[in-house]
Amino acid sequence: MTDGILIQARTGSTRLPNKILLPFYGQQRLIDILISRIRSACPGIPVILATTRRPQDDVLEEVARQHGIFSFRGEEDNVLDRFLGAADTYGIDRLIRVCSDNPFLQAESFNELFREHSAAPADYISYGFPDGRPVIRSHLGLFAELTTTDALKRVAARAAGRPEYVEHLTTYLYTHPGQFSSRLLPLPESLRQRSDLRFTLDTPEDFSLLQELYALFAERELSGLESLLELVEENPGYVSEMRKNIRENGK
Repeated sequence: MTDGILIQARTGSTRLPNKILLPFYGQQRLIDILISRIRSACPGIPVILATTRRPQDDVLEEVARQHGIFSFRGEEDNVLDRFLGAADTYGIDRLIRVCSDNPFLQAESFNELFREHSAAPADYISYGFPDGRPVIRSHLGLFAELTTTDALKRVAARAAGRPEYVEHLTTYLYTHPGQFSSRLLPLPESLRQRSDLRFTLDTPEDFSLLQELYALFAERELSGLESLLELVEENPGYVSEMRKNIRENGK
């Protein structure tokens, strides 16, 4: 079985265009930070930047080349087809899906997802809250999802091009338990009851907040989830701003 890590990326974000290419910390852009974190945490596993065929995304193909990772270009709105094309091109059987707008992504957790799938295979494995909600349905922006190419092919056969499933390619997997097997790993205890944290980046307000937080985190040479949470709690203004951004940006 060949593993891969697929980063879903494009420059055409509606709320903050080019957000992953804007200077974020020093000379690093958000996409640079993300790729570096993944490569450091998962050496030896192929990383593929899955972007669109639109000319404005030519730059992302160049980003992949600069970082020495693979790239694949497909449909902008049919992300499911894009991922299947990337998996077929690079012979990927089992994959981690990564969203490109999460500067604090806990890439080390990918290894646990792979181990859990090897021990007890399922069509979908991720982390979840005590109420059964997968983290992808939250604002955390800290964890990714594992699935297989076979499962995505079965989704494609059943979804019949429905936008809610081809754009959000894993939704069908965890909302159709009679057709697909899913397993949610428990979140770290410090996150299980937290619905007030937002580390994903969609808007200019998110960008400003997370850029400031990332700079503090890096300059203090901190590492790990618990250090990140302690840093946030040091400044009540961070949580207050996150709550505001959550209210204004539904999931």
